[in-house]
Amino acid sequence: MIIEASNAVPEHRSLADRFGWRWRKGLYTYTWRYGLRRNLTEEVEAPKAKIPLHVRPFELEDENALFGHRHAGADPADLTEINYRLEHLQADIPTPYVAIDEYTGTPCYLQWLMGAEQNSKIQAQPWGFPVLAQNEAVLENAYTPPAYRGQHVMAAAMFLIAEQARKLDADYAMTFVSEDNIPSLKGCKRAGFDIYMVHQRRDYGFGLYCRNDFTVLQNGDPRLLFLAS
Repeated sequence: MIIEASNAVPEHRSLADRFGWRWRKGLYTYTWRYGLRRNLTEEVEAPKAKIPLHVRPFELEDENALFGHRHAGADPADLTEINYRLEHLQADIPTPYVAIDEYTGTPCYLQWLMGAEQNSKIQAQPWGFPVLAQNEAVLENAYTPPAYRGQHVMAAAMFLIAEQARKLDADYAMTFVSEDNIPSLKGCKRAGFDIYMVHQRRDYGFGLYCRNDFTVLQNGDPRLLFLAS
């Protein structure tokens, strides 16, 4: 499915927002996050949300249900997350999926599923994703609207979206989570993902240049057991 960016994203970040982002990057910034992977050839018990869900590709009318609250005073941190997803829609990379609350028919979760055929579009952006092998897919940019947080939507929806990766002939689905985002890391674990690699990012010159390094963790590395308990 292709999203027409001119229709999906009617607004852009302001010049002040972009300048602020550059300023926060400073002359040098180092960050790292975990890369997690699910082996799609192995059976995984599906986690359950507190509401029944199914998933489907994003449709243009879903935008207001997912992000409409930004017009009513979303907190700055949440607004940053929303703008990031809107920019990803504008980048026109298939496929964003939504989870639907089956009680109300309301979209309650958004996440992209991207396969190797999207490598050129993915690498054209400064997001910091690895080049995907032909049997790999990546799930990224998950977002749950505030009204649905605390209902275990993430793990259940992520499991269902990862299942869609089989249609891309993927044997593995990956995702990336900041090392200090413990709730999301645990949600990924419930969805069948385990720590697999580390992504290190170095930004230089107010974010004008960046370097990304992806390191697969070897057996015996204690970080592989971070989510074991």
